[in-house]
Amino acid sequence: MKIENDHLYILIEGAPTSPEIAFIKRAIDKLITQTFLPNINYEVIEIGGSGNFNSIGQLIYYKSQLHQSIPVIFITDRDFRTEEKINAHFIKDKLVKRVYWKRHEWENFLLEETETIASLFNQISTKKTGEKKTYRKDTGNNLTKLQLEQWLIQYFQNSIMTELFECLKFQFRENADFRLTLDQIESLSLPDMRTFFEQQVVNKASEAQNRILGLRNMLEDIITSQDFRWESYINNPHELDFQKAKIFFRGKEALKNLHTKAYQYLKVEHLEYDRFCKELILPELAKNTNSLIVQELGEMLQPYFQQAASLTGIE
Repeated sequence: MKIENDHLYILIEGAPTSPEIAFIKRAIDKLITQTFLPNINYEVIEIGGSGNFNSIGQLIYYKSQLHQSIPVIFITDRDFRTEEKINAHFIKDKLVKRVYWKRHEWENFLLEETETIASLFNQISTKKTGEKKTYRKDTGNNLTKLQLEQWLIQYFQNSIMTELFECLKFQFRENADFRLTLDQIESLSLPDMRTFFEQQVVNKASEAQNRILGLRNMLEDIITSQDFRWESYINNPHELDFQKAKIFFRGKEALKNLHTKAYQYLKVEHLEYDRFCKELILPELAKNTNSLIVQELGEMLQPYFQQAASLTGIE
């Protein structure tokens, strides 16, 4: 990999074919065109798994003159991390600076674009194998922003316990500081979750030489967290805070569910989820600097682009 002295390097977790890679490059170019970001030399590098970012970062630091003064940036998902965990990473990482999306995943920002998603779905044309191009079947159905948000709310209300378990699995893995993970739970009720987790800590403690017994209160800490009122929403799903769910729940799963609902409702053909993201919604949003995800990306990168511009004499 050739490292240029005057380039700002941005690391992204994922494969070269990941839909967000091309989107991030397009969005940065658009932000530069509209002068929100200075016109510096930059490169976005896909690093595969997050375990690779420090080794690639070391290589860049060794060869890049610009990165003697500016940290190499690693854009990553927030996942189920708390603010305390995010701040701890900023202190801990001395080589590559993690820059977190402010929501669970980058897909969470797309959940705010229901009007654009509805418009794109309503324009989809289809093509059957061996036949001429045809337009969407006339079902008399048209998607609206309201319809998509109703589906999204229903999905979130039905997913609270699943999301709590995923949050618990992530926090357990992070806090145990081992390659340990929770077994799959069969019953998604809060009483069963409490019993299950207590037994899991005891079982896994033997694998970890009893070093994780202090995690017994983790489930209660999560449930009573000020960030998200898990127990209240489990007992009263209809009181779920829709906006908070769009921030803290897993955006990719929610977006996939929304895609499936729209796909079936309109009876469109040949629109797989990956193609929907890569060829439709992300290119559309990359052109619009008012879209939430482009604004977020610009705010994340602006300090580093500004520093690079000052050091390279572009300002």
